[in-house]
Amino acid sequence: MSNNNHGGQRQQDENLFVQLQRQKQAQLERIRQQQIVQKLNELRATFLSEYPMPLKYPALVTSLDDGDVNGGAANKDSSVRTDQDYINARLLEAGLPLGGGIPDVTPTAMSKMTLSEHNNAVARFVHDLEGTGCYDAVQVYFGSNSQASDDDALEDQTPDSFDVTVRLKEKKWYKLYIGGGVNSEDLSSLGESTGGGMGGAFGGMGAAGALPKLQFETSASLLNVTGFADVSTASYSVDQTGGTSFKFTHDRPLCSWVSKQSSLYDWLMPRDPSMIPPVERERYNEQNGSNLDETRVFLSDDAQFSLGGGSHTTLGVHAALDELDYESTRSYREYSRSVGIRLANHCRGASRGPGVGGPHKSSVAPPESMAGPYLYLDWSARLRDVLPRRHADFPFALDCSREVTCHSGTTLKHSLSGGIYLNGCFTDDRYDPTMGYDAHVMGELSGPPGDVGFLKMKGGCSWHWPLELLQMMILGVREGEQVSSNQDAETRAVIGMTFHSSLNAGVINPLTFGGLCNNHAFSGIPLSDRFYVGGPGQLRGFLPAGIGPRASEGGSNAPGGDSLGGDLFYSSTLATSIPFPNYFSTLRQNGARIFGFANIGTCVSTGGANALLSIPAWSQIMRSSRVAVGGGLSLGSPLGRFEATYAVPVRYGPRDARKSVQFGFGFSFG
Repeated sequence: MSNNNHGGQRQQDENLFVQLQRQKQAQLERIRQQQIVQKLNELRATFLSEYPMPLKYPALVTSLDDGDVNGGAANKDSSVRTDQDYINARLLEAGLPLGGGIPDVTPTAMSKMTLSEHNNAVARFVHDLEGTGCYDAVQVYFGSNSQASDDDALEDQTPDSFDVTVRLKEKKWYKLYIGGGVNSEDLSSLGESTGGGMGGAFGGMGAAGALPKLQFETSASLLNVTGFADVSTASYSVDQTGGTSFKFTHDRPLCSWVSKQSSLYDWLMPRDPSMIPPVERERYNEQNGSNLDETRVFLSDDAQFSLGGGSHTTLGVHAALDELDYESTRSYREYSRSVGIRLANHCRGASRGPGVGGPHKSSVAPPESMAGPYLYLDWSARLRDVLPRRHADFPFALDCSREVTCHSGTTLKHSLSGGIYLNGCFTDDRYDPTMGYDAHVMGELSGPPGDVGFLKMKGGCSWHWPLELLQMMILGVREGEQVSSNQDAETRAVIGMTFHSSLNAGVINPLTFGGLCNNHAFSGIPLSDRFYVGGPGQLRGFLPAGIGPRASEGGSNAPGGDSLGGDLFYSSTLATSIPFPNYFSTLRQNGARIFGFANIGTCVSTGGANALLSIPAWSQIMRSSRVAVGGGLSLGSPLGRFEATYAVPVRYGPRDARKSVQFGFGFSFG
């Protein structure tokens, strides 16, 4: 009996051992299969990333049905309005080397680009084209053209060349909009009354003479009528003060204005290096001492790409009828009628949604609506009527200063302006940066046949430096490592802290052009063209146009009296910010920060740029400088940057318009 028990136990142990062995073998087999699959995936990824894909020229452009947006076949019977040469130019400027599969052309470095490099170029092309606001969907496919016959596909398709098909879902050729929102151009540096421009998030220049106003707006747009992603828009708006505005813009690439048979068109539209005959390429390399393969195709860097090429260079026309309300700062309203032409790089539209500087914005819009470096050259003619404020109790009397009365009437301003704005493309966050730098510079020359003459220059820059980098350098903490618990609390507090600094300045020099320009008696520059300093985002602790020269009397509606502006200003800010504490998880996750700041600035009338060389002018600048310190919180969002601050003016004048608690919202911060 005992032997039987031992035998049964032995049999059970053997069965259990066999079962465990089988389970172990099955587990090892699964692990081995997973390793094989992982290795195959790695090999496939490596193969695909290194697989050369010479592409044919030109790309085929087709349309998408409503049901084809998610990858369905193209509609063979439908056509697209978009010009095929325009799409091929955009592909080349995005860095996609079309034409690399042509057998009679010497291979180039660009024709050896791999699939992963193609994907990066395609992503730039799609984002760029969708940013024009003319397309609901853009898709790019490599392989056989779906519209080619089977015989053609077998004849043309070779292992060394691939077809490129671009499928577009175009928006309707018209668009109507009725709604309301905030007038973003109140914060634009291109406005006649603004003295700020665009600068750093903590102390950068924002609105100088106006606060954002709620407005009702209706607009009608024509999209892609010429086939070059052109946009024509007519809009009418009215704000809560009764100020009305009508604007018209028509913006399209410069190449669409000229004939396709002209040499200018050939010069604007890029050619792939591999499409250039070898003899021409060698001659170019010998004459210029450079490699044509590298110089004729744009680099892949987003910042450089957004500067655009021939198809990105736009020529736009714009016209406007504006009613501008300056009664709260200068006791007058201005009625303006203007026309102009602007040459610019049409970089990608910032994706901020309709009505808030979204992709539908044209390049004649303010530069803060663009997502990338923005360059422009603008000619404009503006007829302006300055109407002083009427007295509330005595309709036939004026409630303004004598200086404003002297500037009333009609003036014609004829000017040429240009500038460059980096738009925060070298920072980690456009509206609430913690690392990087930003800058802008703008110049304007006004003269005959207008009766206003001056030369204006203004610009600014900002720096954002995480103090955590200083900790890494001093303590030897590597990126990604956690601070140990035995380190000082002061050291741990450095994590997430950022140092910010900014500097903005501008100067205006009056010009008479031998008496052709009838400059005004006060500083020789009309009130609407001077600099005004103050307000949130510019000089905290002071109201908009809160500092600077003021009229001795008059202007009861303006705090401190009528602001007369100046021909020179500067503003500088030093600030330190930290993320919100952890127990405010929602705010912290959305990028809210607490900051402390000190800002200094001034706005003076020195008599022009020539006076800056004199010691009295510098003495005047130093004596008139205003200082304020304080703190607040900021929050970056897709709509812009919001901040709430409390500032204490440390140095101020008896007639400065001061305010400690302020709320700011802006569309252009560094």
